[in-house]
Amino acid sequence: MSHFIEVITEYYSKIHDIPILYCVILAVVIPFLVIAVGYFIKLIGEAFAAIIGIALAPVVAQGIVNYVMFPGVMIHELAHAFLAVITGAEITEIALFKVEDGALGHVNFRNRGNIILRALQNIFVSSAPMFIGAAVVIGCGFWLSVLPAGYIWLKILIWYLMISMFFHMTMSPADISVYIKGVPLFIVILFVIAVPLRLFGVI
Repeated sequence: MSHFIEVITEYYSKIHDIPILYCVILAVVIPFLVIAVGYFIKLIGEAFAAIIGIALAPVVAQGIVNYVMFPGVMIHELAHAFLAVITGAEITEIALFKVEDGALGHVNFRNRGNIILRALQNIFVSSAPMFIGAAVVIGCGFWLSVLPAGYIWLKILIWYLMISMFFHMTMSPADISVYIKGVPLFIVILFVIAVPLRLFGVI
């Protein structure tokens, strides 16, 4: 294992010493790393749901994840809406919890602005549940760690919110399809940002 780490470190150092190549790889990897992390979280959620399914029944487990954990769905959709407003997109429709065509909610938006802004809207609006969801989960974990032992009902509520968010913080297939639209230009943007940061030794 230590030899593997040494090899990886050696290759990283060689690539890092070639600024343009390093920036190209960084710009290409980051957008797809977001999808990969989201998929990994989804797999963990599905594993937990499978465990619940063994203890109860698959249909019960699915019902718990989809309906009992509805606060996570609502925060997921609010995250989309919040980033749409922040990036200047126009929200055309929002449903915080609405079972329809296999989905539990949706936020439809229309791109506005120049080509760069549109690409950023596609990237950030579609991936918003991952980052805002992570903030909610981390925030819940923080409050659980600092609350006194006597606040049992508040702790239960925070656990409920944290678990609900965890199950619904990934990108849906529809989110990924929107995200992919913005990836080509986003790679160019990341490269343009990365070059001066690398040349000045920031990264």
